[in-house]
Amino acid sequence: MPGAALGDQPASASVCPIERPVPLRPAPRPRAPAAPGPTFMRADAAKSLDRDVTELEGNAEVTRDGTRINADYLRYDRRENRVEATGNVTVTDPAGAQYTTRETQMDLDTHAGSAEAGTYRLPGQLGRGDMERVEFIDRHRTRLSAVRYTTCPENRDDWFLRARWIDLDTARNVGVARNMTLDLFGLPVLYLPYFRFPLSDERQSGFLVPQIGYASRTGTVLAAPYYFNLAPNYDATLTPRLMTERGVQLQTEFRYLGRTLNGRLEAEYLPDDRLADRDRAAGTFVHSQAFNPYWRGFVDLRRVSDRDYLSDFGDHLGVTSVTHLPQNAEVGYRGSIWSFTARASDYQIVDRSIGPAVEPYARLPQLLFAGNSGSTPHGAQYGFAGELVNFEHDVLVTGQRAYLNPSVRLPLARVYGFLTPELGLRHIAYSLNEPPPALPGPDNRPSVTAPYAALDTGLYFDREFEIGGGYFDQTLEPRLYYLYVPFRAQDDLPDFDTSVPDFSFANLFRTNRFIGGDRIGDANQLTVALTTRVIDQDSGTERVRASIGRIYYFDERRVNLPAGTVETGASDIAAEGVAQLAGNWHARASTQWAAEGDRTVRSSFFLQHQPAADRIVNLGYRLVRDQLEQVDLSAEWPVGARWTLRGRSLYSLRDIDRGNVDSFIGVEYRHCCWAVRFYAARGIVQTVSGAEETNRFLLEFELAGLSRAGRGFESPLQQGVFTFPASPPAGAGPIP
Repeated sequence: MPGAALGDQPASASVCPIERPVPLRPAPRPRAPAAPGPTFMRADAAKSLDRDVTELEGNAEVTRDGTRINADYLRYDRRENRVEATGNVTVTDPAGAQYTTRETQMDLDTHAGSAEAGTYRLPGQLGRGDMERVEFIDRHRTRLSAVRYTTCPENRDDWFLRARWIDLDTARNVGVARNMTLDLFGLPVLYLPYFRFPLSDERQSGFLVPQIGYASRTGTVLAAPYYFNLAPNYDATLTPRLMTERGVQLQTEFRYLGRTLNGRLEAEYLPDDRLADRDRAAGTFVHSQAFNPYWRGFVDLRRVSDRDYLSDFGDHLGVTSVTHLPQNAEVGYRGSIWSFTARASDYQIVDRSIGPAVEPYARLPQLLFAGNSGSTPHGAQYGFAGELVNFEHDVLVTGQRAYLNPSVRLPLARVYGFLTPELGLRHIAYSLNEPPPALPGPDNRPSVTAPYAALDTGLYFDREFEIGGGYFDQTLEPRLYYLYVPFRAQDDLPDFDTSVPDFSFANLFRTNRFIGGDRIGDANQLTVALTTRVIDQDSGTERVRASIGRIYYFDERRVNLPAGTVETGASDIAAEGVAQLAGNWHARASTQWAAEGDRTVRSSFFLQHQPAADRIVNLGYRLVRDQLEQVDLSAEWPVGARWTLRGRSLYSLRDIDRGNVDSFIGVEYRHCCWAVRFYAARGIVQTVSGAEETNRFLLEFELAGLSRAGRGFESPLQQGVFTFPASPPAGAGPIP
């Protein structure tokens, strides 16, 4: 091919040039034909052949309306406003693109013209190459014939597009190649009769990163996502996905964004799955909208064609471990005092181990309302919570439930401590469509009412200390919380949605031992707790927080799920701690310890180190006695200037299911103008025949400026975001 060769690659060119890509600058608006811009000329020597023709020699330059032509020799015809240039010609168009050739002719009024074989370069690192001929169609459009295009730096032609011609449109910042071949390291690997690619960092329609992979449940997988830039506020992605063991699946995603709303619609369809011998499909619709500053709406609908869909086609643990798919729609109001929510919710069960009798109820509908007066002139705070809900189920008793909970608190606070008494009342009433089987009689309108009284009190102590040249404040915060709720018989009431919450430090201060609206827990108990904090005086950052507490029971607890009486004198001990340490280290831990059995019932520990935005290490440990014991390790770390390693492993330590639960390891190599990523994964999924081990492999290749990453494995940088758990300050009131 004539022109400067792209293939010369000296060894010294292995380092990428430091040049920040910039988008093509907007071209100036063309002037009206009656008022063209002025023409500027300069050169080492100039000669007028007649009153309309001028010759320029030596460093010659002609500029008009953003177009500049430099050459050894220029001939300018003022009557036709035409330039002919020869010898080391460089044409710079209004968008900043440069074309270097031996000979050029151009009409400066229309920007129409042509040039011989040469090279071209777009601004920044947005593209360069060579061509046999250039046609300047107008100020914004240029056609390159017998052309090569790449975004690699000079002398690094790792890849390029070879095309019969390429049309560059700087007004829309897009390029279109006809009869295109993609060459990688000198080898042709792909042919396309038509290919569209962006000329800037702006969103453009076109193919995203293709994916090649393998999974034991799908076979070899080849996906080619195509992105549609439909408008500034909505777009779509269409992904044909070939699975050699199952067939061709079509995946779609549509996203939209408005001033007060946003959402996405996803759908997948696989006709005639070869292994399952049926059509398979899945869909998701999520929408959020603010109608005004007080009213909001939200929709979250997810559904699959069968219970095995996620285990067959899910690509990571966060998908394959899902057991319930939500189907919710709600509208809500939130004001300074009152809030209201109307909701319709249901679930699709995708776990085969969950039978019909234990599936959750559908709430069709659910009405929630709450109010909080805040501080009043007398210091009291009045609160109200209520719910009216209709429960639907295929095999269990159904009906309506009303729940009311008025309360009043009187916060009394000083710098050294606080005292907060609270009085409240709970009322539950039902209208059942049929009596529960456990009821001895035909009562279909049962109800229960119980008052409660609570007293929350604590003290603040603090001291100052110095360590490592820094000054800190340490607090000591003892806290007592007394709760009394009289016993009311409730064993005959239905159980629509009530359970016992996980035992934790925060739950030591609840006014009800249950979550849900079907039970009012009787109580005569005292919580004893202690919290200490270390606060950095310079920044105000809470560097360390540690808490420990326990409940002491003065009476037996007769309201329980399942029904029965519990006579223990004290609860397990709950403790938690968080630390934000120097060197970008973060830690969080919690534990539930049974003093009587001298053993840990539940515990978790998380440690994170993130010294920079592109590297992270996460270590987690979870224990639930006789149910779960897992170690979770994930990391992402650059190795050298171009390599990045990332991976995750979730490993079970229990003898009954010891081994890998889900893990992947990946490596990425990123050069100046391309990147390649390889992932290998192994996990356990639940199928109709039981637990099954799966293997997955994924290969992604990315060309800078042509495509961007699509759906791959989730980065540990997103998985391991560290957040401090919510912990209300002492005196903030009990958790309902």
